Amino acid sequence: MGTTDEKAGVRGVRRKLPENVKGYVSKGRTYYYFRGTSVRLPGLPWSPEFMEVHARMMAGKPAVDIGARRTVAGSVSAALVVYYRSADWVDGLADSTRKWRRNCLEKFRSDFGDLSLRTMPKRYVQAYVSAIAKPGSQQNMAQALGSFFRYCVDTMLLVENPCEGIKRARMIRSGGFKPWTEDDVEKFCRAHSVGSMARLALALYLNFGVRKSDVVRIGPRDITNGELTDFQPQKTSRSGGLKITVPLTEETAAIIAATPLIGTRTFLVTSFGKPFTAAGFGNWFRKRCREADVSDVSSHGLRKLCLIRLAELELSTDTIMAISGHKNRAEVDTYVAAVNRKKMARKAIGAVESARKKNNTMSNVIVELGNSGK
Repeated sequence: MGTTDEKAGVRGVRRKLPENVKGYVSKGRTYYYFRGTSVRLPGLPWSPEFMEVHARMMAGKPAVDIGARRTVAGSVSAALVVYYRSADWVDGLADSTRKWRRNCLEKFRSDFGDLSLRTMPKRYVQAYVSAIAKPGSQQNMAQALGSFFRYCVDTMLLVENPCEGIKRARMIRSGGFKPWTEDDVEKFCRAHSVGSMARLALALYLNFGVRKSDVVRIGPRDITNGELTDFQPQKTSRSGGLKITVPLTEETAAIIAATPLIGTRTFLVTSFGKPFTAAGFGNWFRKRCREADVSDVSSHGLRKLCLIRLAELELSTDTIMAISGHKNRAEVDTYVAAVNRKKMARKAIGAVESARKKNNTMSNVIVELGNSGK
């Protein structure tokens, strides 16, 4: 439930805010937002207009319907109302993708929502994206706007895409999440023994190589004859992603059997016996990492370690993709190439050392022959 608010309801009576509502005070005035979104709710809490909108949000209906009657025809805001109702948005994007794209689009609408869509100059879009400080945030905004304007072109709301060809700051490739090392795994296992929920989470990650959004969904019903069978990763569920079938290792099966508390729908459950949300699991697992003194890595780094282990076994890219569920070979090739570079570097230095020892041996023989006078 939300927090209490003095102004909600009858004056002088403290009432709790409706569920998933957050209040912000700015310049002496309180504004109410639906938690996890940038959508401001109208009126005061518990008022008819407030609760009408709140009910729509709780039902998962498009947030922009809130202000649909107040949008200007032909404006950017009006186009967003249509876009949020479209199959491209509702069926074409995963929930997690819709969340961050909506945040980007609502920021854009706050500045340009009342402008005419058809006369939206490309320089406005370029200036807006360029003003964003972080390259990663620039990329996210450009992707969100690009998809929105492409939809507008496809539905003939626009003739040309004003986002096409805009320039972004060059991103420095950092390699993403840091992969776990074998030392990290050993430290984590020492801190969390078999039978704990943390140890079970570690085993599922290293066995299946899945993402956070998937490890919280895997449960007994997904296992058939000792295999995770035809499991659809959530991230690619709306874009034709490949299903995966991965056998349980003997170690993972033993850890599952030794864990006293698992869920009926999902293996991983909270202390209340309920399935984790992806965000809730991330916070929980981060605490378990700090307890094991491996706080410089994240849960996604375990997926990377799983793929690194497979690459070190000299398995082919196609074989690794059968486990990871990747559609893009290039992403898996990076793991294979990284392992191969290490092996080639070790082989090269080994050859150098071998040649050095051989040359030293020959030099010593020549010196000894010279000293003997032969």
